[in-house]
Amino acid sequence: MANGTGMSTGAKIAIGCVVAAVLGGVVVASLVFGGLWWAKGKVEQVTGNETRIQDLKKKANAVPFTQPADGVIQEDRLVKFLDIRKRVFAVYEQHRAEIEAMGKKKQADLGDVTRSIGVLNEVRNAQAQALADVGMSEDEYRFMVTQIYKTMYANEVAKQTGGKSVSEAAGAAYDTAAQSMDQARQAAEEAHTQSKQDEANANLTPEQRKMLADQREAARKTMDDLKKGTSDLDKQAAEARESAKQLDAPPQNIALFRKYEPEIKKYAMGGLEWLGL
Repeated sequence: MANGTGMSTGAKIAIGCVVAAVLGGVVVASLVFGGLWWAKGKVEQVTGNETRIQDLKKKANAVPFTQPADGVIQEDRLVKFLDIRKRVFAVYEQHRAEIEAMGKKKQADLGDVTRSIGVLNEVRNAQAQALADVGMSEDEYRFMVTQIYKTMYANEVAKQTGGKSVSEAAGAAYDTAAQSMDQARQAAEEAHTQSKQDEANANLTPEQRKMLADQREAARKTMDDLKKGTSDLDKQAAEARESAKQLDAPPQNIALFRKYEPEIKKYAMGGLEWLGL
C-alpha cells in the first residue's frame, strides 16, 4: 500500500503510459500535419509555376502566325527560333548529367520522379519565357521544329545523291532496279530469238531440238515475268515519289540550314522534342 506522501508504482506506470501516448500522438500529428503543409506548399508552387507558364504562352500565342503553303522558313524567324533554343538549351545543359543519370536507372524512385518533374518544369518555363520574349507562338515554334528536322534529313539525302530531293532519290532507286530488270528482259528476248533460229537447223537431233524448245519456253517465261516486274516497279516508283514528297524540303530551307547548321545541331536536345519542347 502506498504511503501518504508517495505514489504507487502502478500509478506511475499508468501516468507514464498516458504521457507516452499523448507525446506519441503529438509526434504523429506533427508528422501528418507537417506533411500536409509540405504537400500544400508543393501544390501551390507547382500550380503557381503552371499558371505563370500558361500566362507566358498566352502572350506568345497572341503573335499571329499562318503556316506558309510552300513550307519556306524565313531567316529572321529562324534566328528567333535559335534564340529560343539557346535559352532552353542553357537550362537543359545544367541538368544534363542529372537527366542522364536518372535515365540509366533501371527503376526510378520517388526522388527521381520529383526531380524529373522539377527539371521538366524548369525547361518548360524557360521555353515559355523565351517564346513570349522573342514573340513566337507555339504553332510557329512547332512548324519550325518540323521543317528543320525535315530539312536536316533532306540535306543529308542531297549530299549523298548529288543534289536530289528525297522524292527524286526514292524514285531513282526504283528506276535503277527497273532498268536492270528491263536489261535482263532484253537478254531473255535475245535468247528466245536465238533458240528459235537455232531450232531451224536441219541437222539437229530430236534431243537437241527438244533442248532448244525447252530453252525457248524458259526464255519466254522469263520475258513475261520480267515484263510484269518492270511494270510493277514503274508503278512502285511513282508511288514512292509521291509518298516521299512529304519529306522534301524547299531548296531555300536547305540553303538556310547549311548556313546555320552548327547552331542548329548544337541546340538539338535529345528527346525533348517528343515532349513538345
